[in-house]
Amino acid sequence: MSGGAASPTRQFVSELARENAAFWQGRDVRLDPAAPPAARLEQIRYRMRQGVYNELRSVELIAAWIPHVPERELRELLPGQLDDEQRHYQLLRRRLRDLDEDPDAYRPLPEWEALFDWLIACRTRPTLEKLAMFQFAGESQSCDGFETLIDLARDVDPETAELYRTQILPDEYRHAAIGRKALTLLAATREAQARARAACREMNQRVFAAYRAHRARVDRRA
Repeated sequence: MSGGAASPTRQFVSELARENAAFWQGRDVRLDPAAPPAARLEQIRYRMRQGVYNELRSVELIAAWIPHVPERELRELLPGQLDDEQRHYQLLRRRLRDLDEDPDAYRPLPEWEALFDWLIACRTRPTLEKLAMFQFAGESQSCDGFETLIDLARDVDPETAELYRTQILPDEYRHAAIGRKALTLLAATREAQARARAACREMNQRVFAAYRAHRARVDRRA
């Protein structure tokens, strides 16, 4: 007999995913769908330069976390994510060079650098909290952000759109799935679920604060 109701833990994971998605409605201010093509293209280039930094810092934080994830079924997934992040770093650097851009020219806002410093420092927090923050909340939001980037890049830079669609986005969904697996395994009690929800909220608020700082800098230059 197939089908049947989902387990309470799986129901919680689905509910938390909806909460995270609701938080991000209209809050990723790095891309403006209403911008003219030239402005949109500059926004996409900025995202790519930022992406080089993000991927490199993601390699750093995953490497820092692996020794602090004792759950074997989760720890064994992290080296694959580390390899993906390193490959994305190389792909984006190569694409920027092809576009005659310096792939290493990006200088992060202090708020953005602090975000990754904080994540690396979270290595000793419980696995449930770490993977709820980065893989479940952070990578799921990245998936949505990349979907938007792909849509907005199709007419102004179709080759970059295809790079994200075929070589980066599928990996991001796989990384988000690591977060879902962690919550499904570890968030079986109300106390654990409360900690996972708080960790997601903390991550979302910190990322949004960095996005607002970025938006303020863009607006000052306008």
